[in-house]
Amino acid sequence: MRISIIGAGPSGSYAAFLLANQGHDVHVFEEHASIGNPVQCTGIVTHAIWDLIPKNDSIIKLELDKVKIHAPNGTTVDFALKEFILDRAGLDKYIAQLAKKAGATYHLNHKFAGFDGTNIRVRHNGKEQTFPSDITIGADGPTSEVAKAADIWVPRKVWGGVQATIQGNYDQTAFDVFFGEEFKDFFAWVVPESKTLARIGIASEHKARDMFEHITKVYPGKLVGWQSGPIPIYDKNIPVQNKEHTVFLVGDAAGLVKATTGGGIITGMLSSKILAASIASDKDYAKALKPLRKDLGWHWLIRRTLNTFTDKDYNKLVNYMDSQKLQQLLKTHPRDFPTQFITKLFFVQPRFALFATNFIKQLLLPRSGVSNG
Repeated sequence: MRISIIGAGPSGSYAAFLLANQGHDVHVFEEHASIGNPVQCTGIVTHAIWDLIPKNDSIIKLELDKVKIHAPNGTTVDFALKEFILDRAGLDKYIAQLAKKAGATYHLNHKFAGFDGTNIRVRHNGKEQTFPSDITIGADGPTSEVAKAADIWVPRKVWGGVQATIQGNYDQTAFDVFFGEEFKDFFAWVVPESKTLARIGIASEHKARDMFEHITKVYPGKLVGWQSGPIPIYDKNIPVQNKEHTVFLVGDAAGLVKATTGGGIITGMLSSKILAASIASDKDYAKALKPLRKDLGWHWLIRRTLNTFTDKDYNKLVNYMDSQKLQQLLKTHPRDFPTQFITKLFFVQPRFALFATNFIKQLLLPRSGVSNG
């Protein structure tokens, strides 16, 4: 079967790797001249990524032992976690190499232009070309042109993400997150990539640039790189396939992003794994996504709850997170999959029950993000 994949990010290349291994004739079309650029991500992942691809030390910049959580009142809690800071462009190139070794063909500087029947049209060096395609997979980000051309686009909400690489003096064992009304509806982060460089950023639906200016006052330094772009907010109502089951969406193109953190590398790759298995077994991809959507629904509900918090609530939350039992639970259960630990949270930290009113209110509101599947 001839399969065209639009986009050579982790979701697209992982789909290419899996489908090429199944024996399909896989072609990946990337609009940029090189894989991995421009970078628009912090590149921080949990160890769950190594369950999907072989661990590659050459793309690991740092292995972190903890996250430093900052409350609005200045209180800080060191929370033990095992996280990896990746060379973000290197990750894309690595997965693409896996796909190429499996037999996938890459077409760089080829921009998707639409469909001609089931075939695809792309622009390359100012000229339009047509390629045969039995199945087309949109891995082309939150503004997916594949979704629009296939008439499965629906309006979606996004955060504005603003991040810079800034020179300074940083702890190579930890990353920092800052909560509070100062960073409305999300949080700010400081993620080191070396002793002298860190990725510092903020995401929000409201005035992300203003919030970014504030966090860079806390961590001043020479700006050596700049990234910004939209981060999709999860919504279970975003279509992931057309009626004919010839066009599918994965990763950011399908809005399959964790609403708690805005992270989409692992969830995007998982959607590609689910799609590849669905194609192999001739099963319905949208239905097969239900377990992943259940986890993403919990992320969305947690985010909605956090968005109701005042600074006083955040001060309590950070204080309550100073618990060895809680830290051990989250150290052994990757934060990507809240269904594995959500009910245990209240047993290891009963004081979280004080936020039950906030949580229940969000549970009873219209649930565009929650899947019962």
